[in-house]
Amino acid sequence: MRTPHDIGSRLIERKVDVCFAHADRDQDALIELADVSVLFTRILAYVGEPLGSPRALAVHTASQRFCDHMASVTGWSPDRRITPEEWREAMAKALAGGTADYDAYFRPVGESVWAAVDRDGDGIVRLPEFTAFQRGMGTPDANIRLAADRMGLPDADAGLPMADVLLAHREFYTSADAGSPGNWLYGDVWADAFWDGTRAKL
Repeated sequence: MRTPHDIGSRLIERKVDVCFAHADRDQDALIELADVSVLFTRILAYVGEPLGSPRALAVHTASQRFCDHMASVTGWSPDRRITPEEWREAMAKALAGGTADYDAYFRPVGESVWAAVDRDGDGIVRLPEFTAFQRGMGTPDANIRLAADRMGLPDADAGLPMADVLLAHREFYTSADAGSPGNWLYGDVWADAFWDGTRAKL
């Protein structure tokens, strides 16, 4: 199995490719910004959050701010067809401000989504919740199992503190460190389930 340790210099690029694959539901190597919004609705449905609830509204508000930010740095309309290469460039622009851009546009998405994943609101994400989230994202089963193991969720009784989940979310989107635990948030980012050698896919 390939791991993030194999090609550390391309780590951020590969993680961006995984994000593209999550939104590319028909696997045609093209997405629209509107597909990103649909992805968040899918997550809410899979975790069992009513779409009209305050938590769902928080997710939609945060995800719309993220899409608006992407549109502002690229000039894209919601229905513009985007390639994996264009998505990489756009994500680089969207995070050009470093920590400040993450905190402004990416962190609120993570916080709102994981708050919805934490069904009882106790600040602990358990394996069934984690699995429902991953299925909403479209993560293949093998990578769900790998991600759960790497995140410290070996069985249904295990739990991960929300602070650790949000740190993993930050590391996945921002860290070029091959040793960051957050690199494993969606499993093996080099797996063929995410990449066929030419384009991002699931």
